[in-house]
Amino acid sequence: MKANRRQFVKGLAGAALAAPLASIPWSRSAFAAGTAAKRAVFVYIPDGAIPELFHPSGSETNFTLAPMTSPLERVKQHCVFTRGLTMYEGGSTHEGGVAKVLTGNSDSSLDYFLGQRVGADLPFKSLHLGVGANFQNGAGNVVSYSSGKIPITMNDNPLNAFENIFAGSAGPGDETLANRRKRSILDAVMGDLTRLNARLGANEREKLEKHTASVREVEQRILDGGNSGGVCTTGSFNSGGFTVPEGYHGYPPKIHLEEHFETIGKLQMDLITQSFACDMTRVATLMWSHPVSPTRVRNIDQGHHDTSHYGNRDSATAQKFVKYKQYFMEQFRYLIESLDSRTDSDGNSLLYNSVIFLCSELGDSNDHDHKDMPFILAGNAGGALQTGRYLDFDGDAHSKLLVSIANMMDVSIDSYGYTGHGRGGLPGLI
Repeated sequence: MKANRRQFVKGLAGAALAAPLASIPWSRSAFAAGTAAKRAVFVYIPDGAIPELFHPSGSETNFTLAPMTSPLERVKQHCVFTRGLTMYEGGSTHEGGVAKVLTGNSDSSLDYFLGQRVGADLPFKSLHLGVGANFQNGAGNVVSYSSGKIPITMNDNPLNAFENIFAGSAGPGDETLANRRKRSILDAVMGDLTRLNARLGANEREKLEKHTASVREVEQRILDGGNSGGVCTTGSFNSGGFTVPEGYHGYPPKIHLEEHFETIGKLQMDLITQSFACDMTRVATLMWSHPVSPTRVRNIDQGHHDTSHYGNRDSATAQKFVKYKQYFMEQFRYLIESLDSRTDSDGNSLLYNSVIFLCSELGDSNDHDHKDMPFILAGNAGGALQTGRYLDFDGDAHSKLLVSIANMMDVSIDSYGYTGHGRGGLPGLI
């Protein structure tokens, strides 16, 4: 104790007191009153696009959306449409593309990396959610990788994910989250604090007492309802009463049936919004299906991947592929509007304080190439990103976009993976 008491006091202040409070999602708005964290969302959609029917036309601020992205018209003021970005090196076709779209050929994906950097003191460093991402995905193709390029499995079950995030790990005999919220953290450790106080010198005792008083004030605001303004509420989640259908463990799992695809997607997006509002995490990834997607929606009579081999852009198959992309843009719009509808602790919307990156693993799906990638950004990253723009980067490296996203999140790096086209972020983006 004598040799390490200064370090112990510092650790107690940062961990024993702050960490229990951090485990209570409703506490975090009060703890950081008047400030707002930045968040990042990574959204994957499968099988590339038809570049001429995906990218806008026009100038930077006066542009017209193409057929594939037309559902974003009412939210295009919140978006940055990019074109001309190429994914260099690494593997080819679907498998190579999905492995590098968030890694830039580094040994981990940007979502995981940012989670480690900005989520160290949060209940969850990052969330990895899917919508049929594991269904018929025999190759295990994912966009998220931990250090060492270890694939991260997406959670396709939003109800399971909700329980994991908001119900904690309480098992039989453990307190519920609601009861933990009502219990004073300081009262629980007061005996330890009293014993420690008796062993400290005058200066250290004064510091500990001031810190204890500060935490007590914050705790009281939490227990009284605080000043969160109702930002963090979970009662509306799954208001439609969706349940995991019987036979979840059979094949195919009922949760992967196409009739539930859109419902599960919306629940996953609601979960991201709730998790951001409660500051349970600041990084989330949502993977819609997977490369070579077997998904069929809205009575389209060909699977998604089949339509991606469209032949020519005027073919009947191409028109089905356009409908698929429009479907995914409608879902993307839902996420944008969901985040925009929630007020953050600084009075701005969650969307304003977030950056969303929509990506795929191919450029032109016909050619299985990695050129002119179908990438879209949304949100203002707390003011770092000016939206309502269309930018052509004329063959520059997509890894620079990854750098720019990290910089928007106030993570200072100048490379992420591939550097063959130089270091730093994309010029003119931020």
